[in-house]
Amino acid sequence: MSNDLMRKQSKNILNAINNFVSNTGLNDVKTTFDSKTGIASVIGNKDGFQYTTTLTKHMNGVVQTTTQFATNLGKEALISQIKALRKQGYKQQQIADMLKISQATVSKYLRK
Repeated sequence: MSNDLMRKQSKNILNAINNFVSNTGLNDVKTTFDSKTGIASVIGNKDGFQYTTTLTKHMNGVVQTTTQFATNLGKEALISQIKALRKQGYKQQQIADMLKISQATVSKYLRK
């Protein structure tokens, strides 16, 4: 995954997402954009890993965060990862998208 997500010709966050998707070779890509918060996400998988790249628009630029997880985590590792992501402030649906599981599964494992 490239750390240089924003190319010079990218005028805004939506152009950056389109460039990223067309240049990375991810499969099963899901993109989201919340215009109210200025947060965009690109989620997909490649070579046995689930990748999530989040862009947060700020007044003078964009902050990029990238996560990578194995697609077949065991149950205990999955529960541990879900709880760690929740402690970092991610919402249940964001965690579900990152790990390619349902939001109901995230909710169930957070109660354990």
